[in-house]
Amino acid sequence: MGKLRVDLSMSLDGFIAGPDQTLEQPLGEGGQRLHQWAFAVASFRQQHGLPGGQTTVDDEVVTEALRTTGATVMGRRMFSGGAGPWADDRTRRPGGGRSSLPALTHIT
Repeated sequence: MGKLRVDLSMSLDGFIAGPDQTLEQPLGEGGQRLHQWAFAVASFRQQHGLPGGQTTVDDEVVTEALRTTGATVMGRRMFSGGAGPWADDRTRRPGGGRSSLPALTHIT
């Protein structure tokens, strides 16, 4: 049987995104601050084609997560930040991933 691992950046009060998500701010107002620790490390930046980055213990965590990820399951808002009908959405693909990326679009 396979293993399931969940990696998630979350504030101490339980938030994973800021309020008022939009197409222009897919992480919501101030939501990017929740993930600054990951955006700053060398392994994250390299995975996304960006130069530089810190090589701290945070980098070790991200390196291990990237190394052991076989697939990433995401909801629709990871692609666009938008809600509502797909026809009204400017869908965009996330960049830099090496793993499979199914998107969940319906919950039954």
